[in-house]
Amino acid sequence: MSATPFPAAGGELSELIAAFDWSQTSLGPIEGWPQSLKTTTNLLLLSPVPIVLLWNEDGVMIYNDAYSRFAGRRHPQLLGSKVREGWPEVADFNDNVMKVGLAGGTLAYRAQELTLERHGQPAPAWMNLDYSPVIDESGQPAGVIAIVVEITEAILAERAMVASEGRLRALVNATSDVIYRMTPDWGVMQPIDGRGLIANNDRPNPNWLEDNLFPEDHAAVRAAIDDAIRRKSVFEMEHRVRRPEGGIGWTISRAVPILDDDGEILEWFGAATDVTERHRTEDHLRLVVNELNHRVKNSLAMTQAIAAQTFRRAEDLSQAQARFSERIMALAQANDLLTGERGIGVSLEGAIEQSVRPHCAREDRLRMTGPSVSLSPKTALSLSLAMHELATNALKYGAWSDDHGIVDIHWRTYMPAKGSERLAIEWRESGGPPVDAPKRRGFGSRLIERGLSTEMGGQVHMLFEPDGLVCQIDAPLTVYGAPS
Repeated sequence: MSATPFPAAGGELSELIAAFDWSQTSLGPIEGWPQSLKTTTNLLLLSPVPIVLLWNEDGVMIYNDAYSRFAGRRHPQLLGSKVREGWPEVADFNDNVMKVGLAGGTLAYRAQELTLERHGQPAPAWMNLDYSPVIDESGQPAGVIAIVVEITEAILAERAMVASEGRLRALVNATSDVIYRMTPDWGVMQPIDGRGLIANNDRPNPNWLEDNLFPEDHAAVRAAIDDAIRRKSVFEMEHRVRRPEGGIGWTISRAVPILDDDGEILEWFGAATDVTERHRTEDHLRLVVNELNHRVKNSLAMTQAIAAQTFRRAEDLSQAQARFSERIMALAQANDLLTGERGIGVSLEGAIEQSVRPHCAREDRLRMTGPSVSLSPKTALSLSLAMHELATNALKYGAWSDDHGIVDIHWRTYMPAKGSERLAIEWRESGGPPVDAPKRRGFGSRLIERGLSTEMGGQVHMLFEPDGLVCQIDAPLTVYGAPS
């Protein structure tokens, strides 16, 4: 090393060190420096890495060109200054460095955050720092050499990326979508973002197909994947998934391959959109259309039967037409009730009220009592028509044909000694003109007796008592649903 020029030639710091008045420092004139100090100085001047030498107890600073760029506006004033004074905002930190280094110890820090004066104000900075003692001719530590690599830009960029990923993750998690990555052969699903559609996957999962799809769908999905791999093109498919709670969900999944410079697949990046509600809506619409078709056919059949029975033995055509119109109107009102109730759980009280109330001149001449009970749409339709027939007969011939008669409609549920719960409905007229049993059963009576017996799966009795007509219906409650 004796042949090596001092300071080592080249660079701004080499010239500054040579021209600096070291006699004003505890190091003394440069001609009297020990060989260990000169050797270490030459080594750091030749290094492209930011290095600073802190010599003796004062920690007098000698550094290279790379470190000068780190020092910024403090350069060149830092050269020859005491480290505790040159960096006053981190004096305690450097004091510990000097004590450890001069005691022969080493220190290493990764991503060490320090608050430094930058542009006239304190600002956070992150460093990778390595400190080692420098041994002099006596074999004792005489200084500390520090390798300083600032990584502030990298840390801030990483934090910005994490924040950006966090915003993306929050956006994805706010929806029911899933962002996923797959290995080139789709053998392993990487950790995913997005929750709710499938079970959380916070680690690589080689069993994703079995975990997230139903066995009967594996072949179709795998075939679409294999085709996309073969074409090195987009995978897109709408298929079922197993939801976290075990139910069935639907997704539109689309993934694109990431290719290297040679055109080989590195990985797949994809998104799965939850379309479960759309499928439920479509299924519901299909059911509604099927139910509508069924109801239209039933209504046409019932209309045909009403027409045939009304006009078959009609002696007065105008009266028969009026009767036919009334029955068609009752059928329309019954269908209105079902539409209003969306065909699900039509209330017994609602079906009776809509069919009977228009025939009653005064509210006090109709009394209705009973618990809340739901009817099937088909049964509600038949019951509405039957109640219309009973109300029409009461208005023309029965309790409502004079000024005093009353109609009581009562229903109840009960549990027989054996069997399941049942429903009993009674229509009772009183206070009207005397009633005699008809000599011939008309269509209305047959509609009431046979229609309700068939639809309700129970028994219907028409009693022509002296005080008024009584119609009794008794049927299993399971046909309608439990009372609320």
